[in-house]
Amino acid sequence: MSKAGLGLGDFIIAPRTEQRERSRQEPMERKPTTSPATIPAAERGETKILPGLSGQARREKATSRAIVREDARLALKNLKRTKEREAKFYVNVALDYDTKARLKKAAHENDVNMTVIMQTAIDTYLKDNGY
Repeated sequence: MSKAGLGLGDFIIAPRTEQRERSRQEPMERKPTTSPATIPAAERGETKILPGLSGQARREKATSRAIVREDARLALKNLKRTKEREAKFYVNVALDYDTKARLKKAAHENDVNMTVIMQTAIDTYLKDNGY
């Protein structure tokens, strides 16, 4: 048995496009392109200062924006503080087999997580003993 050989004629080759041939023959001059983001605002005719506002009005607007930003910053800081206070702390408890089985059965029958039962039991014990 002999292997069939592949030749160049077995592959389909797309013809060259005119643009590629032109670029190979004579390079075109490329003009630098500028996006609107690279042009300074003053050259585009835009100004940050709103027309028609006096210096006093601009200052008042800037002050009110700063106050709003400060209030938002403080609200976020307080939210983070309360989230830290609500952090969960885990306690490892060694249970004997019978207690674990009863806890599991109670959780299943009442459709409650075992951790909820344990948290409630600990909270009840601490309240009953004055803690």
